[in-house]
Amino acid sequence: MSYVPSIMTFHQKLSAYTLSFLTDKDLPDIAMTGLEEGYDSESLRILAGHNVTDNSFVLRDYFRTALKELGLRLKERREALINVVAFYAKSIIDKKTDTYPELEKLNEIINKTEFDWDDIGLMPCYADYISIWEEKTDGLDFHTADGLTKEGYIIKTEEKIRKYLEEWLITNGGI
Repeated sequence: MSYVPSIMTFHQKLSAYTLSFLTDKDLPDIAMTGLEEGYDSESLRILAGHNVTDNSFVLRDYFRTALKELGLRLKERREALINVVAFYAKSIIDKKTDTYPELEKLNEIINKTEFDWDDIGLMPCYADYISIWEEKTDGLDFHTADGLTKEGYIIKTEEKIRKYLEEWLITNGGI
């Protein structure tokens, strides 16, 4: 499963690279995204012209030089994870994707790192994600306590998740 949609921004792709969701073979694409967003340096242009099959040592060398020329640094891993998660959070908030499947993706992404939902301030979303999972799999039935149908509970909980994610994005600088 790819965790890096092509529509991610340059900084989101840099974060995905930091987390090893992208590899050296993806560096030319990352460079191209940077150029498309207005970043420009000699090494970035050269890197964007390379192929995925080119020598990874050469790709990494141009990448490091491009970052230096642009005055950029790779984010620390926790900050990088927040940046990648923010991409998915925004699509949930904007209702561009279905909430539950997108949360499943987020769970897979977070589980591939040394962090958990609480480390990035999203434990309430995780708890709600699990409650939806329980409802969908006919496990615990939270909806009866709220006097709702199963579908009504899921809709209400997804709205609660979207509101929480919106606040989370604001708190994290709208990354």
